[in-house]
Amino acid sequence: MPLLRQHRLSPILAVVPENADADLDRNEPDPDFWEQMRQLEAFGTTIGLHGYRHVCATRGRSLIPLHEWTEFAGAMEEKQREWIRSGLAKLRAEGLHPRIWVAPRHGFDKTTLRVLRGEGIDAISDGFATEPFQHLGVAWIPQQLWEPVAKPSGVWTICLHANSATDAQVRDLQSFLERHSAQFTSVDRLLREWPARERTMGDRLFHARLLLRIRVARLRRRWGSLQT
Repeated sequence: MPLLRQHRLSPILAVVPENADADLDRNEPDPDFWEQMRQLEAFGTTIGLHGYRHVCATRGRSLIPLHEWTEFAGAMEEKQREWIRSGLAKLRAEGLHPRIWVAPRHGFDKTTLRVLRGEGIDAISDGFATEPFQHLGVAWIPQQLWEPVAKPSGVWTICLHANSATDAQVRDLQSFLERHSAQFTSVDRLLREWPARERTMGDRLFHARLLLRIRVARLRRRWGSLQT
């Protein structure tokens, strides 16, 4: 919260409604968690529905094929609808107003988007492009970075995991914000001011190049670990 207030940021905060993923249990449950989420939303944060239980036990091909196992991609439509409805109901019962979808492990398919539209969610934070676009009936706010990197143009979303961020990563973020905070925007402003356009061939090429780069980097890390 102090960092958000200092730099007047309006980020996307991805919230898991009913966490059952042991990898996310880094600390004891915080009794003030939901109150903190309400305060952050009141300050200007956009609440994102981050799956349902964050249990990635389904093997299906995601529209963003970065992981073999996901929570939603490949699951039956009835199950996806049950999870999404239950997740939205949980967040709303806690006084939150989820407006955007953020998939665990980038795992979702056309069925997920159809269910989200039916439940009133028409924007997602995912996909590789340099600008927001419309595709399959929803607005995509691209998510291309996992650390702060200065870019000369376009719209870039940085995915940071608050529960695993190190002190060094927080210091790097603070330093980046001191230099670039004026370039940050909000979901409201993007959806209000950015021209709605369909996904282009340029978007598809950018998507393919970034996927290839990520896969090559993974292979290099894997090869390096095998050598050591």
